[in-house]
Amino acid sequence: MRLSRAMVISKYILLSSRSWVYAGVGFTLIFPVLWLTLLRIVGNPQYLQYFMVGTVVNTSFLIPFIGTAQDMAYIRRGSTIYTVLFSNGADHWDIALGYITQTLLLTLPSIASLLLLSMAILGVRYGVAQIMTTLATALVIALSSSLLGYALGIGVRNYRITNQVSQVIPWPLLLLAPVYYPITILPQAIRLVSLALPTTYMALAIHGSLVLNPMELIRAVSVFIIICGCSCSLVGESF
Repeated sequence: MRLSRAMVISKYILLSSRSWVYAGVGFTLIFPVLWLTLLRIVGNPQYLQYFMVGTVVNTSFLIPFIGTAQDMAYIRRGSTIYTVLFSNGADHWDIALGYITQTLLLTLPSIASLLLLSMAILGVRYGVAQIMTTLATALVIALSSSLLGYALGIGVRNYRITNQVSQVIPWPLLLLAPVYYPITILPQAIRLVSLALPTTYMALAIHGSLVLNPMELIRAVSVFIIICGCSCSLVGESF
């Protein structure tokens, strides 16, 4: 079964890097918490909910995308791990599913911890239904981001170039999209650009999950489905 092989690969990748797992999870929280604390001190209080949305989007999008792109570029081009897995009967899709599974397993505790820390820092309260819905939505974001990162890491032959490109791409997507602030404060020209960015719909999805607005959530998540489909096509072509 492909799923069982993917789980074995996921376990292998986790165990091979187990000395870095806890440090990695902790490191993913440092920047969002510091940034959120700064926003709480100097930011406009009426945008507290947007600060929450932006922090969750930052973690569920940025870390899976950069981490997956850089890891897979190295594993495929500069390491023997990919060759070992492939020579032992795993095909390309088994490796892809296995790696993305372990990425989601590592991302989930980071997002859950960040949600609780954000509530404490911003002084806001959400119910169990809102938290669980937001966690599920954030995992969908992490999945789509991992697929995009995987396609980039596998598709570019020089993994050093991938390391550089993967760190540049996310910032325009976060800065030009209404992630930490409402879209209404953007100039009209940038507002039109933001409507074409996936991070805009990530923010809308997290906002919809926090306020339990099913229509907003469904519309935004439908974009993720398109992103995942396009990413799968890119990964398939890279093989």
